[in-house]
Amino acid sequence: GKIYNPPIYMCTACNGTEFEQVSLSGKGKIITTTTIRVPPLGFEDQVPYDVVIVQTDEGLNVPARITNSDEENRAKIDDKVSFVKTEGGVHWFEIIR
Repeated sequence: GKIYNPPIYMCTACNGTEFEQVSLSGKGKIITTTTIRVPPLGFEDQVPYDVVIVQTDEGLNVPARITNSDEENRAKIDDKVSFVKTEGGVHWFEIIR
């Protein structure tokens, strides 16, 4: 009955090893956020950008980027978000405004 992301090999709740893929609603809220202004190599052209933890409606905490934040509208704790895509292992959400 637990949800994991990324997938794991053994359930930490019951030690089970049989899993099934489930679909999530794609909705959630931001529970923490930071704005990156000094980027790592390769991300210089993206600053400033927000990195957040989204708590999905199902209770899963997911690290993510936000598609529609900018210098005027930074991501904030408790902002409602909706899943957009996964690209290069990164989950992207947009703030519901």
